[in-house]
Amino acid sequence: MNIYEDEWAFWDDIAGKYIFKHAGTNNNASYLIESAGVYADLMVVERRKRKVVQMPSGELPRVSATAASLASPFLSEKSA
Repeated sequence: MNIYEDEWAFWDDIAGKYIFKHAGTNNNASYLIESAGVYADLMVVERRKRKVVQMPSGELPRVSATAASLASPFLSEKSA
């Protein structure tokens, strides 16, 4: 499967979270890595199916607490 340049971070995030969640001392590492890649590929394909629309002006995007905490340092840098 080909991954476009703007999808690398998304693919890496999905695969990394999958490995982090499922890794353990009894797991076969090659099976885990292959499974993470397949899962990330499927998520990229599903993401491509979604329609991209512009946010209405004046509306704030809804994000998870994790995404908000990761973005807050960048937002404070812009306002400074």
